[in-house]
Amino acid sequence: MNRIMPFMRLGLIAVCATLACPFVLADDECPQEATCENDRYSADVRIRYANINDNINDDANALTARLLMTLRTPQMGNFRAVFAAEHVNDFGIDTYNDGGTNGQTQYATEVDPSGTELEEAFVEYRGDSTLIRYGRQYINHGALPQRFLGTVAWRQNNQSYDALTVDATIAEKFRLETALVEKVYRVLGRDHPSRSAREWDIDGLAIRGTWDPDNFGTITGYLYNLDFVENIFLSSRTIGLALDSPCFEDAAKFGWKGSCKVEFASQSSLHDAFDYDRLFYIHSSIGVDFSNFREDNTTGSVTLNATLLEGDGRYSFKTPLATLHGYAGAADKFLVNTPPDGLRNIEIRIKERILGWDFTLGLHRFDTNFSNLPSYGNEIDVAATRSFGKYKWILKFANYQANEEWQPTPFGVDATKFWATVQFSL
Repeated sequence: MNRIMPFMRLGLIAVCATLACPFVLADDECPQEATCENDRYSADVRIRYANINDNINDDANALTARLLMTLRTPQMGNFRAVFAAEHVNDFGIDTYNDGGTNGQTQYATEVDPSGTELEEAFVEYRGDSTLIRYGRQYINHGALPQRFLGTVAWRQNNQSYDALTVDATIAEKFRLETALVEKVYRVLGRDHPSRSAREWDIDGLAIRGTWDPDNFGTITGYLYNLDFVENIFLSSRTIGLALDSPCFEDAAKFGWKGSCKVEFASQSSLHDAFDYDRLFYIHSSIGVDFSNFREDNTTGSVTLNATLLEGDGRYSFKTPLATLHGYAGAADKFLVNTPPDGLRNIEIRIKERILGWDFTLGLHRFDTNFSNLPSYGNEIDVAATRSFGKYKWILKFANYQANEEWQPTPFGVDATKFWATVQFSL
């Protein structure tokens, strides 16, 4: 793989140059099975206000807008090319630390830097049961939020990859997703003064298989072999297995509707300099729908989630390419790396629709995986979403109450965050 990956950028340039000609094709030359004009262009806008208070820095206020424009060439048989460009603007309201680019380090951090980037530039082959993409692209393994490999969709600047990906469906019940990754373009943006903040070189192999047997749920197995060229501390091999099932649906004794999930993964280092015994990730979830108690309530549920990312006091289970905002609380206190003493997250999550808004309430307790160490703290998260025509509104609030014994680490400091977002397509 080391010999193959360096040719990816050169190959992409050649492919894009070759495919430039489809822009002049008439619409009637597009195959009937293609969506053609309606699928040719798209433009999406997301405007967000954020207020961040971390009890150390000055309060941050950010008003940012993201425009994502995507251009797709007409189909040529089973092939086409896709290009996407993104622009983020702060409207001159930059009283926030955007992660190191704007120099406003006296303010609390909200990682949404201004700038313009090429987000995607790939050629794809789409067959009856196979999708192959080659070039810069978004990669999402699993539903949002992605636990191991994703685009960090919450941020205004998404994470993208130089990669070769294959997504194949076998015998209708089995799906195999494979990615060979050469480079990661991070959410901190292309204008960040530090190269390691802007991008990571990587020799990465990701394999995710999903099987949906009848009347059983979904079984997922995965392998992530991520060898970072400069950031060897992050390099690891992760192997895991997950079962997601409607565990109450067929239980005659209870007759309840709900869901169950169990997941287990093992991680080891790829470099002797950071050698450690295997570290484990364990997640279990059990949810009950409110329709079990009132038949006309089809929107509410309560879920208990328990998650462990193990640490041995020096090293910890790492997920550097995950969409981490969806895990361990929206306040993002455990965002950069899992603490070396590990992280246990017990969460009660309640969902319900009220006055047309979809509300989610999350209550978290964060601990180490060592019984003799104090708790990190507690967090409450509230989110509300609703669509008005083509406009989707998202309101979100997070309040993290830290255990002061952990100061001055990030998870030893209180934080209160609020976001108001509207997104729509042009």
